[in-house]
Amino acid sequence: MGELIAWALLPITSPGRTMLLFTPNRLPRATPIEAARQLTEAVCEYWRQRDMHLAQFLLDPRDQPIIDLYVSCGFDLLAELIYLQHVVNQQTTPPLDLPAGMELVNYTPQAHGAFADAILRSYEGSRDCPALNGRRDIEDVITGHKSTGEFDPNLWFLLRENGTAHGVLVLSPVLHSNALELVYLGLTPQARGRGLGDALMRLALACVARAGRTELSLAVDSLNKPALKLYYRHGLKRIGSRLALMRDLRNPST
Repeated sequence: MGELIAWALLPITSPGRTMLLFTPNRLPRATPIEAARQLTEAVCEYWRQRDMHLAQFLLDPRDQPIIDLYVSCGFDLLAELIYLQHVVNQQTTPPLDLPAGMELVNYTPQAHGAFADAILRSYEGSRDCPALNGRRDIEDVITGHKSTGEFDPNLWFLLRENGTAHGVLVLSPVLHSNALELVYLGLTPQARGRGLGDALMRLALACVARAGRTELSLAVDSLNKPALKLYYRHGLKRIGSRLALMRDLRNPST
């Protein structure tokens, strides 16, 4: 008789030195917990030695035994991610109408530094997965954003006023879908409270229409109340949630 499979993990590595681990979504009573832990350690160590920095699970909040298993393996609860979606009516897409003095700059190699600086400054005081702050090099962040869906520099926008960057909007076509994903929207602390988030959301919806697509989708930290209010205000609806668990592989003691 052949051997039985005790547990399984599927690591999907991404540019930006982050990997997403897929796991069975139920923990049967007969599962040898120690075998699952040993497999998790072996996978994390294998990729740690190959310069992978972060490992992540996205788990159903109802699967408490699975959550407990990976917490016992050194994974920290990062955030509950709320998944939102909006079907865009191309006939009623709102006009962009940027505030006076504002301009939009698309991503180019020459603008790379400005995008990196604006993204870093937008993390200051942000409520979107604050536990991630300082755990990723900005170059890894940008590389990760570029690898989400299909990179199109014309869907990356820097919002600037008199040469000063105030915010960033990153969109990406979702592969094999009729949607654009809002990968990142961030404002610097000095730019908040000025209606610029609404302006960037109008831009996102206009991009969906211009691209001939019908949906805008995104994920947001459930504790980021200002962002949730912004997204709900522009018609996005909740379609699900996942708990994000993360482990820093650069610290083998965790």
